[in-house]
Amino acid sequence: MSSRLEKLLKELPIRDLPQRTVCRVAPSTLLGEVYRLLEETHSVAVLVCDEEGRLLGIFTERDILQRTALEGDPETPIEQVMTQVAVTLGADQRVSDLIRTMTEKGVRHIPLLDSEGREAGMVGGRDILRLISEHYPETVLNLPPRLDQQMSRPEGG
Repeated sequence: MSSRLEKLLKELPIRDLPQRTVCRVAPSTLLGEVYRLLEETHSVAVLVCDEEGRLLGIFTERDILQRTALEGDPETPIEQVMTQVAVTLGADQRVSDLIRTMTEKGVRHIPLLDSEGREAGMVGGRDILRLISEHYPETVLNLPPRLDQQMSRPEGG
């Protein structure tokens, strides 16, 4: 399986990952509205974009915990607490590039840009797991509850 999976990850463009709904907000959107949007859409992040669709920042669950959990005023504009985007990828880059970038940069969500530098989506670790589970369902479904778990003897009759 590893060589087939390796080939898939090296050849598959990010744009072919199962697409998620991306929440976009303006820089002036209030924090309380962003919280409501995240809850309603069951999203883990929002992209902050200007009127022309240029990406300005990202606001994730990590930002909620690190920047706003104790003193997050719902009237604060999101641009004051968002993370400036330091890492982006193009939708035509490969999934292997995505995995390497996420690992090297220590991020869980990466905004995607189109050829003109405008926001074109977002991908995260769950998207990679979904891809792997769709291509190798028997392997994923047969994993033990804990990855370090070893059976002392075979199960069954």
